Amino acid sequence: MNKLTLSLGFIIAGMLTSTMVVSADEKDAKLVTVQTVKNEQVNPTTWLPGNVISRTNAPISAEQIGLLLWVEDIGAKVEKGQVIASIDNRHLKLQLTKRQAQLRQHQVEADYLLKQKQRMSKLNKMNNTALSELERITKDLVIAQNEVLVLSSQIAQTQLAIEKNHIKAPFSGSISKRFVNIGELISVGRPLVQLVDTHHLDIKIAAPISIAPYLQVDSKVLVKWQQHLIELSVRTWSQAGNPLSRTFDVHLSADGLNLVSGAAVMVSLPKSATKMATLVPRDALIVREKETFILTVDENDEAQKINVLVGLGIGEWVSVSGNINAGEDVIIRGAERLQSGDKIRRQKDLVANR
Repeated sequence: MNKLTLSLGFIIAGMLTSTMVVSADEKDAKLVTVQTVKNEQVNPTTWLPGNVISRTNAPISAEQIGLLLWVEDIGAKVEKGQVIASIDNRHLKLQLTKRQAQLRQHQVEADYLLKQKQRMSKLNKMNNTALSELERITKDLVIAQNEVLVLSSQIAQTQLAIEKNHIKAPFSGSISKRFVNIGELISVGRPLVQLVDTHHLDIKIAAPISIAPYLQVDSKVLVKWQQHLIELSVRTWSQAGNPLSRTFDVHLSADGLNLVSGAAVMVSLPKSATKMATLVPRDALIVREKETFILTVDENDEAQKINVLVGLGIGEWVSVSGNINAGEDVIIRGAERLQSGDKIRRQKDLVANR
């Protein structure tokens, strides 16, 4: 009786231990969301290096001669129409005062001659004055009126020159370089600063001419920089290639992104006609500085790391090449905290088959 009781005790203890192990395993397993890999027709792509550039980037030059009084510093953010440098304009103000005085003088002379002409015209009609005198006054009046027009034009030119001594930003942006220092004598056409538009950016790629037939305006392509993978639109491309490098320039619109002009990125561009490809959800990609990978779920409910090469993006999906096949489950949420071999509990995503 005692032996039977002892045997039953061992059996029950074993069952309890097994239950505790299972519970512990389930407790340690991390809950993740998965979706199933699929095959679809896509355009094969090639990854090419690209550079972030400003769509508008120009040296801002002086239009007047003079002593530089002030100039914006490197890194300053300016708005369109904002003054970014000032040149001494005292000589122009003196010139303006002189010409305004001359204008008043000639205007008085023109007014006097106009009244004289009117009086002489009345007397001439009554034969009380010589015709030659009327003609002389008429000639002097025309000369005086022309002097008024010339001086008015010169005053307008001087005012414009004074205005141009305050150099204004032709577009909004940031000062990236300064070519002059305060106190220098500036000549016409001398660059003062380099102004870069930091709001309207492009990504420029030197692409092989062979891929030109597969590009389309506004088509979406993938861009990778640091640990980010985003989709951008093809804005435009050059219709003429470089005969030496056999490449042509492709521009992607990168407005509104936290990118710095001059940064390096990688861009996925279509390289041939449509073919079958393996697609994974974009959320499944884990992008690192030196690698891109996904985590699949094996038959033991363990996460397995698979390195992949990323191709063309198609909405919420992206084509990949690597040791991955259609029908396998990939982790789309919860993967960031996992390592290869970790136990998981899978949860099918509700939009997996949309």
